[in-house]
Amino acid sequence: MSHVVIGTAGHIDHGKTSLVKALTGTDTDRLIDEKKRGMTIDLGFAFLNDNITIIDMPGHEKFVRNMVAGVSNIHIALLVVAVDDGIMPQTKEHLQILQILNISTCIIVLTKIDLIKDAEWVDLVELEVQEMTRDTFENIEIVRTSVQTNEGIDQLKNLLLKQIAFKNDIKKNDFFRLHIDRSFSMTGFGTVVTGTVLSGELNKGDKIFVLPDNISTKVRGIQRHGEEINTVRIGDRAAINLTNIELDKVFRGSQLTASSSTISVNQFIASITITNQRIKEIKHRQRVRIHLGTAEVFARIYFIGQKTLNHNVRTNVLVKMEKSLCVFQEDLFVIRSYSPITTLGGGIVLTALIIKNLPFKSWVPLLERDPIKRFYQLINYSTPKFIEEWSSITQVHITDIFKWIKDLGLFITENEFVYSEDMKKESTQNVIRVLQSFHDNNPLRNGMGSDVLKQQSRIDEGWFLEILSMIEKEGLIKRLGSEYALSSHEIKISDEMINLYEKLEKKTIQNGFIPITTKEISGQFELSEKKCLELLHVLKNQKKLVKVNIDLWMHSKNIDRLYLLNKNHFQSNNELDISSFKSYTGLTRKFAIPVLEFCDKQGWTLRMGNLRIKGENL
Repeated sequence: MSHVVIGTAGHIDHGKTSLVKALTGTDTDRLIDEKKRGMTIDLGFAFLNDNITIIDMPGHEKFVRNMVAGVSNIHIALLVVAVDDGIMPQTKEHLQILQILNISTCIIVLTKIDLIKDAEWVDLVELEVQEMTRDTFENIEIVRTSVQTNEGIDQLKNLLLKQIAFKNDIKKNDFFRLHIDRSFSMTGFGTVVTGTVLSGELNKGDKIFVLPDNISTKVRGIQRHGEEINTVRIGDRAAINLTNIELDKVFRGSQLTASSSTISVNQFIASITITNQRIKEIKHRQRVRIHLGTAEVFARIYFIGQKTLNHNVRTNVLVKMEKSLCVFQEDLFVIRSYSPITTLGGGIVLTALIIKNLPFKSWVPLLERDPIKRFYQLINYSTPKFIEEWSSITQVHITDIFKWIKDLGLFITENEFVYSEDMKKESTQNVIRVLQSFHDNNPLRNGMGSDVLKQQSRIDEGWFLEILSMIEKEGLIKRLGSEYALSSHEIKISDEMINLYEKLEKKTIQNGFIPITTKEISGQFELSEKKCLELLHVLKNQKKLVKVNIDLWMHSKNIDRLYLLNKNHFQSNNELDISSFKSYTGLTRKFAIPVLEFCDKQGWTLRMGNLRIKGENL
């Protein structure tokens, strides 16, 4: 069976520590100050048996943050109410925190019944507790106890064992994860941390990461209930000895995880609600305390499209923290006010993914609580990503991601991009729209360069290549070297245009080795530069013109002649200088330099300082 952690909750001086001692024989007040002041300040730990740990949590209002750190790791709550006091402020606040953190199983323990001789008074307290917890837990058991007379202690112990036998709702996840609630150093061993395993399993010798700083370390040893063991699993209470890491690098609020892809963030999207009945509303950008796992951080809550949040209304928000924290989707957290400190409410992490170039109001309010539905939404809202990226973002094992993809009717490309039919349709329409616009404006051009097509389609590079490949296979587009065109595109040249490009071809042949520019053609033929470029590209596509430089053109027949002249030169010479090149081509320095650079690109010549030698393609 899974290891189960039980946590006490309740007002100060209601007998929580004495109750734990009566159940286990262990005094959990380990600190000197706790002994002096007679109250629990920090978390205490005791063991009911080999499979059950009890965490004793402080009840004083000053130490509620320590209580939250402890309750984040428990499976069953013991809500302690002393019958001589009845329900008190921290009783209500602790109950509120249990509810926020979704602790579904709770046993109410009425303590100090030996102090009250009036049975009706005890009945009244029990009735009030029943009324207070009626809509909070799935089921409620109430036990009356006295640590002085041992009344009800065996009954409570048997009830705990019975509850634990049926405790099978501990969440499953293949990633090892543990919130650290204590850290200390032991002579001869080094740094030791303790906590409850939230998911997965850990073995002696495993590589592990300490967050939020993502420090890599190894597991030197593991203890459970004071005994050396080799493996801990989900639900286990464990002490883990880490190698080569200083004590100041691990602290309450740190996490251990086996996932190397886990990162810390300073903001996340959450669904929150205000549960404190005394708080009517909280405000946009209000500074608060976020208690997540065993960590406490200051943060501001940003509402989307509203200025305040009223009591008992659930809404999706952006949480911006003042320091980085590792958060997983589905993590529950408690919200407490900055000052004076009181519990306001709580929430659940929906995602740490912040979608760029998409206004928050267009997607944050729409995010679903259901993780599978939310995964489908994030797929459609964000740019396409690999399966492994989605596993890292959601911290859901890749085998489960595959199952979600299948169940949701999503698709995977050959390179493992995840996409929906709507995403493919939208991207396809963008590509076709851009190409159609290009063809309309450039009817004599064969196609559009892929870089310009990507930029104007506004599609990320990885997904751009995937969508081009898919729609090319479907016959919607065609690839022409480094250019793309619609499959339906054909160059149709009018008689007037045929006459013009025949004249242009004749002109470029007559120019010999002297390149011609768009501006020259525009002036000689009285055409716009755009129309000139179209004509030039028609001749280029027909292999009649060659682009020597950005705006220098030469006829292919003259290019062939240039090749032969270079070849003849190197049959009797080992080197070529600019002066010799100008001599046998008749070019001025203005054109000799760019034409020589063209020869370099063709591999006919190879530049060595101010000289050229024979290239490998000559």
